[in-house]
Parts: sequence; structure tokens; C-alpha cells
Amino acid sequence: MQKKQIINELSDLQKVIVLLLEADSSKPIPGNTWYQKELFLIGKNLENVSEEATFEPDFFGPFSENAEEQLSDLEQEDFVDREGNKIKISKDGKELAKEIKKEFDKKILELIEEFKKLLNDLNEEELLTFIYFNFPQTTSESQVREKIIKNRIKNAISLYKKSKISLSKASEIAGMPIEKLKKMVDK
Repeated sequence: MQKKQIINELSDLQKVIVLLLEADSSKPIPGNTWYQKELFLIGKNLENVSEEATFEPDFFGPFSENAEEQLSDLEQEDFVDREGNKIKISKDGKELAKEIKKEFDKKILELIEEFKKLLNDLNEEELLTFIYFNFPQTTSESQVREKIIKNRIKNAISLYKKSKISLSKASEIAGMPIEKLKKMVDK
């Protein structure tokens, strides 16, 4: 099948998944939790992705069954590879991404790149802290919510030190005044 025909048969969500996997120099996504949260943030900015993915509160915050199925379909077509928990784009997927990029506005491609860079290098607790405190409505079914809340100060400081959030946002997440948090950061 020709690339054009393959691309025409892909859903908008699948195209964005391919672009997400190809973004940031094709660095692998550490696992399903990161995949779901990166796609969730993209969906917050791209209505068609949000509508197609339909994220719901789940055990680890926002989750889309459809996004999981679409990823699985791409894997079956050999556009996606898995190494343990890591999700990465295949050689064929990279070729497909080159063509898909032509359909997308540069600002959307930059947005996808930014969200992958924002979340991909966080540990799981930092990732969930970032999502849970920015989108608390997604935590109603969470099995780890209490643990995330308990470790919020440590994770807020870590997110701030990694330049993922501002000091003001870190203060909000930590639930303490900026001055007090700043003293903890400077230790």
C-alpha cells in the first residue's frame, strides 16, 4: 500500500500519535502512563484529538481506551515498536511521519514537540503530580492520588528544579507560601 493511501486511512488521533512518537528526535516514551498524559495534554489543545480520544478519569489519572487501541493498531502495522515498557516509532513509522508532517501546521508540530519534551523525562511521581495538580478533575478514580498528595512538596521542588513549572506553580502544588518553598529549594 502506498504511503498516501495509508495516511488517508489513519484517523486524526493516529496521525498525532505517530507525530508524538517521532517528536523530540524520536526519543522513546517511557511507558503507557507517559503516553497517555502526553496525548492528554495535546488533546487539551487540539479539539479533534480530544474528541477522538475521549479521556476519562482512571487509576492513574486521565486515560483514553481509544488512544490505547489506536496505538495497538499502529503497532500491528509496524509503525510502532515496544522495548519493554518503552514505546517508540519504528523505521516505517519515521517514514510515515515525514509525510504526515506535511499535513500539519508548524505550530501544532511545535506543540506536540513541547509536550513530549515537558513530560517525557519526568519520573512517574513527578508526571502524576504535574497532571493531578493541573487537572484535578482527572483524579477521581486514581489509585495513587493519596501518595501523590503526600509527596507533593518533594515533587513540586523537583519539577521546579527541572524547569518544568514556575516557582509560583511549585508553591501552589506544594500548598505553601512562595517564600517558604524558596528557602527549601535553596537548601
